[in-house]
Amino acid sequence: MGSVRQGPVAIIGMGCILPDAHDVPTFCRNLQSGHVSVRELKEPRWDWSRYGSEDREAVDRTYSMLGAPVGELRLDWKRFRLPPIETRLLHTMELMLLEAAYQAMTGAGYTPERAFPRERVAVIAGSSGMGRKSNQCFNFKWRLPELLDAARQSAALKQLPAAQAARILDTVQQEFIKHYIDQSDDWAFWGFVSPVLGRICGFFGLQGPHFCVDAHAASGLAALETGVQGLLSGEWDMALVGAASPALSLMEQVLHSKLRRLSTRGVFPLDARADGTALGEGAVMLLIKRLEDAERDGDTIHAVLRGVAGVNQGSGPVMTATHAPVHQRAASEALQRAGVGPDAVAYLETGATGVTGWDAHLIEGLGGAYRDARQVSLGAVAESVGDLQAASSFAAMLKVIHSLRTRELLPQRSFRTRHPGLALDGTPFRINEARAWPEQGPRLAAIHAAGFGGIAYHAVLEAYAPEASRPAVPVSARPPRMAPEPIAIVGMACRYAGADDPESLWQRALQGRSAIGDLPETRWPVSLYRPSGKAVSRNREAFFRVYAPRAALVRDRPFASREFGLPPTTVARMDHTHPWCLEVAREAVRDAGYGPSRALPSERTAVIMAVSPGNHRETEVEARLAYPEFANIYRPALLGAGVASEQVERFIEEARERFQGKGLPSSSETLPGILTSAPATRLARALDARGPAFTVESACASSLNAVSLSIQGLRDGRWDVAVTGGVWSQITVPFCVSMCYAGVISPTGRPQPFTRDADGFVHGEGCGLVVLKRLSDAKRDGDRILALIQGVGGASDGFSRSLFASQEQGQALAIRRALEDGGVAPASVQYIEAHGAGMPEGDIPEAGALLKVYGRKDDPAAVGVLKPIIGHSYVASGTAGLIRTVLALRHRILPPGLVEAPLNPHIPWEGRLAFLPAPRGWDARSGPRRAAVNSYGLGGINYHAVLEEYVE
Repeated sequence: MGSVRQGPVAIIGMGCILPDAHDVPTFCRNLQSGHVSVRELKEPRWDWSRYGSEDREAVDRTYSMLGAPVGELRLDWKRFRLPPIETRLLHTMELMLLEAAYQAMTGAGYTPERAFPRERVAVIAGSSGMGRKSNQCFNFKWRLPELLDAARQSAALKQLPAAQAARILDTVQQEFIKHYIDQSDDWAFWGFVSPVLGRICGFFGLQGPHFCVDAHAASGLAALETGVQGLLSGEWDMALVGAASPALSLMEQVLHSKLRRLSTRGVFPLDARADGTALGEGAVMLLIKRLEDAERDGDTIHAVLRGVAGVNQGSGPVMTATHAPVHQRAASEALQRAGVGPDAVAYLETGATGVTGWDAHLIEGLGGAYRDARQVSLGAVAESVGDLQAASSFAAMLKVIHSLRTRELLPQRSFRTRHPGLALDGTPFRINEARAWPEQGPRLAAIHAAGFGGIAYHAVLEAYAPEASRPAVPVSARPPRMAPEPIAIVGMACRYAGADDPESLWQRALQGRSAIGDLPETRWPVSLYRPSGKAVSRNREAFFRVYAPRAALVRDRPFASREFGLPPTTVARMDHTHPWCLEVAREAVRDAGYGPSRALPSERTAVIMAVSPGNHRETEVEARLAYPEFANIYRPALLGAGVASEQVERFIEEARERFQGKGLPSSSETLPGILTSAPATRLARALDARGPAFTVESACASSLNAVSLSIQGLRDGRWDVAVTGGVWSQITVPFCVSMCYAGVISPTGRPQPFTRDADGFVHGEGCGLVVLKRLSDAKRDGDRILALIQGVGGASDGFSRSLFASQEQGQALAIRRALEDGGVAPASVQYIEAHGAGMPEGDIPEAGALLKVYGRKDDPAAVGVLKPIIGHSYVASGTAGLIRTVLALRHRILPPGLVEAPLNPHIPWEGRLAFLPAPRGWDARSGPRRAAVNSYGLGGINYHAVLEEYVE
């Protein structure tokens, strides 16, 4: 990729919860003393007899119980103004993120009580999902009806007298509910990270955007790059950027075992004893600011970030491997952005984890980038805290900052003899021993990170020296921000319920033909989850029930896996969103005019996808692996009912076979098939796109968030083409049951947004992608330009007491930011594609924000919403609205509002917005036709985009 010189960014706050270190000073003392947190996991949940086996081929078992746990963590519930019972129910990683954020913010002097420009602070985390809290397997706990049915239908239980069998099943049910009794409204979103960031925004009153970035083990540096670019573009003035690993869980342990990545001896990166790694857990938060602003405001500056860059290796045969060239490109790009040569760097945190093949490619690539350096000392923080995955690079960041400040290069204490597979000969690298930092020149160090799918990121840090770091241009003389160039949409494709392409989606919505129907038994055994009795209504006490099994489903169609070079074993273990993404991306790119005769600019193409954790395949994998938890409850119930001990295991095994059914045992293909970063990296591989490739999650606003980040990179020159959008297909048992428990699903199965009869939404699914370019490039290349994106804006609600209640002021702020970004007057926008969740709690604030900014009695803007037609496709819903809006502009037709019942009387409409009963010709005014797309999500995140027709 081409070099884009980066301005200096100051790190002014730090916080962490890491293994055996619940704050930064403790972590630094542990590093100084050589403390190792990797140990055998001995808590009751790590039951070797149920989950372990020395046989590495054993089905659904791990051969290693080494790990680096955080240990007991207690959150000060009074500090966070959370009820004790709610604090007890919070996810382990949520506690870590909250505490690390509090440390970073308050340590820098930014307390909830202090006055500072809260509306200019973003919150971003790099994470692959939070994982599973011990004893609360989310994807397993809601499967009780299936588990009981598996036991009921087994031949062994059928041989017992009916009364005895009924007593056994009743005992199992009661014990299961007791074991998983803890319930809360946010169960449906366990594993989602953005609602946690929304909680942080709510506590500190922050109103910049908040979102999660997933680039697998490189997620921390990927989040850091987005935070830095937002600062340098002026989108925000301060960013709280963090990284969090998944919580240690048996599923993680088993799936990494199947990849042969785990060690049974310890973590020895770069050493001849290295035979794998051990997983760790933790979270780190950094508060960053433009250097000149930090100096002006008198902030304590811990270090200066000079450059950060990320790339992808593009096409390649294996998802779980990276190759040397991608590491070299990432490091070289970061050095260029930092404006320094490799000889200026004295220390390099390599990201090595002890997985020998992985580490060998990494060192080879870094050797190519640093071949002109004099001497670079190598280190790997994994020897102390294990492989923290998404949080690894941020733990390394803390280590590097400590070294820069103390002027001491910490030793690689686990190192004895160089691993023979490492190509260190002829490189400037040396495995570090304790020594003072070289005196000549500024103190610079680098951090490297890499993830599955061919992702690599690199960052360059410098010790803060006030006399050397003063900006060349005084703050007061900084040039004003120039009006951004419009972004051209040059291609698009989609797959939604009842619509296999954009034109089908347009026609279906134009005609008002709903694709919502009954959820079929082919998806999962719906009949087992129906409430008893004829009434269909919300019943929050009816655990394990779906009171309205309705959905809008994508049409099943065969996947031509060979065209994408995917073997049957890989496809069998992929979540079915991956084929959707591959097919839709190929169609979108072809729609943009790229194909066999015209290749994408590989190194200048980025892929940014909206994806959320908890996909269908993941739920099945976790449920399968967690079956021993059910067996642990079933076994004493059988014994207590008088079943002979020698017969008990036969009952358990027959129930297991019925429950697991045709599910596949875990293998080396399983983890890559369920990773939330995988849709983006699979697309990058299929398209040979070698720019950054990552996924984002900001609840139901994720699609527009992905579009916003794509536009950011186009505007600042980091890439020339972006393939972006969203995908969702999580109409799973756990999600449907928990959403019914939360009471947000329409009992009637008919979403009616903004109306008097609105009673919730209906699940939808789908995938939508667009191809974006700068307008000048699209015109130069002779592209067909479908529409222009003039502006985009994001905002958080700020101070809030609830994750679930959207707020008018946050949505209005996002709308105003989009209009300001595009230099567009609200009166020139004639159509608004609303989010329209169909719940009064969301409809009223959304309508209030739209009325506040766009409301006018003179020729009011038309409002439309797609959810009555295709249901709620969550993270992919924003792209569906974007695609329909593009087609409205192209067809010059204002779509119908798709609202049938009388409007909600609690919203002061007063004729200032219009819901058209039928399509209407769109007459141009004095200027071009303009439209907007609105989106918001759980946790108080809001995004808005302003579009314009393209007129040659």
